[in-house]
Amino acid sequence: MQKKTWIAVSATSVLGLGLLAGGATAAANAMSLTEGSTGATVPGLSDRPTELKGSGQSADVSFSVQSDSIVTPSPATPASPISPVSVQSVQSPVSVQTPASPVSVPSPVSPASPVSVASPVSPASPVSAQSPASVGSSD
Repeated sequence: MQKKTWIAVSATSVLGLGLLAGGATAAANAMSLTEGSTGATVPGLSDRPTELKGSGQSADVSFSVQSDSIVTPSPATPASPISPVSVQSVQSPVSVQTPASPVSVPSPVSPASPVSVASPVSPASPVSAQSPASVGSSD
């Protein structure tokens, strides 16, 4: 049941996007383009005569140039107000150097350890008695 719900939501979303794109295209075609400095107007697609629409014919477009300059000067921008000079911060005082720690006294030399006494030699262990011969089996 969940899969059918997602299919319905997806189809509705695609349809809504299509309608939105179609409306935007229609609005863009209805607008004419106007250049600000000369006032030249280029008509939108819906403003063209019906005999030219879709006929593959082209219209002659002419532009009149009133200046040799390609770049039109823009009006001068006003200077920004001068910001106040910030107050200089106070110099921090020089820190006092801490005194060096005293040199530690070397520890006394430890006495040499005494020589250990050799352990006594242990007596040899007695020879073990011979084990009796095993009795033969009657396999």
